Amino acid sequence: MWNQEAEKPGGGQLKLLEIGRALIVGANLLIMDEPIAGVNPTLAHEIFKTLRRLKDEKNLTILMVKHRLDIALRYVDYVYVIAAGSIITSGKPE
Repeated sequence: MWNQEAEKPGGGQLKLLEIGRALIVGANLLIMDEPIAGVNPTLAHEIFKTLRRLKDEKNLTILMVKHRLDIALRYVDYVYVIAAGSIITSGKPE
């Protein structure tokens, strides 16, 4: 992927490239909307593992909107559930 033009990679690789772009400019907060939308489950797990590793290594704060909780809950520290614009519950993923 390192030798391809930015618009050539597939969906999952493009999402990782977008994360890389944010990190290059020194971001310490990533706000993401559906970071694994349209990505197969295997690659979705790889993206979340990468996000988790980057969070730990670079002391990042990551805020994301995600509907695929079956995958996301394995990788997050804290969850807010919002319905009709209001937080209806929050806590640890367990």
